[in-house]
Amino acid sequence: MGAGASEELGFATADDRMRYVCQLLEGQDGVTVGELATIFGVSEVTVRSDLAALAHRGLIARIRGGARALQRGQSEVAFDVRLRVQEQSKRAVAAAAAALVGDGEAIALDSSTTAFYIAQQLRDKHELVVVTNGLRVAGALADAPGVSVIVPGGVLRPAAMSLVGDFATAVLRSTRIGKGFFGARGVSVDRGLMDLNPEEVRFKRELAAACEQVVGVFDHTKWERSALLSFVPAERVNAIVTDDGAPTELLNVWRDRDVRVIAASVASALTDKEVA
Repeated sequence: MGAGASEELGFATADDRMRYVCQLLEGQDGVTVGELATIFGVSEVTVRSDLAALAHRGLIARIRGGARALQRGQSEVAFDVRLRVQEQSKRAVAAAAAALVGDGEAIALDSSTTAFYIAQQLRDKHELVVVTNGLRVAGALADAPGVSVIVPGGVLRPAAMSLVGDFATAVLRSTRIGKGFFGARGVSVDRGLMDLNPEEVRFKRELAAACEQVVGVFDHTKWERSALLSFVPAERVNAIVTDDGAPTELLNVWRDRDVRVIAASVASALTDKEVA
């Protein structure tokens, strides 16, 4: 594969290649320098340089001959990098999730990257109240004239740009919210919605407890994954919004449990973006 082919596949720059490596290691434990050189159509020296930069930023672990995901694929990756992983799928999910929100509602958004894209879709709402611990989510709505944003206090987690801890959860115990939208690292009917970081999970549990309805929002890559901790049991999930790459058999398992499942079309979302 030559440089021209590499550019056609979207790997023209080091940033493109590094984003792809992070995306690849979201779904597998490791990758070799030789494999990446073939995929990107660049030299192994270039690949090693990319991997060294990612390791320096704490996003991957270097191993002899390649790289592996931190903590066997369950590491937290910096928010800006995760924002671009499965971006089109997340945007499709976000558009479908935002369609569930009406003017005058009070909703919750967690600090996930999908929640950030949902926030972008809510900017034209009127008399909407949004509770979130995500600073990037709050920022996306900061100048939306019809939206009031409530951000509980807490301790900053830079990896997720979120606020967690006792300050963040105390205010939720006297709050009632209509719908809550939650991203997840994994999902199953046995363990419900799952995530990795204990502090984030603790906040998500408190936020979900304050919500009358819980809506899971995540792309198709999360369906056959597990994660360290469950933050919402399956019986508390009212709806799931995912994209049309999700496995039909697993969607039907949730539908059989009377959970509303929406599989958003990624192709339609792309078309709508082009038209806009």
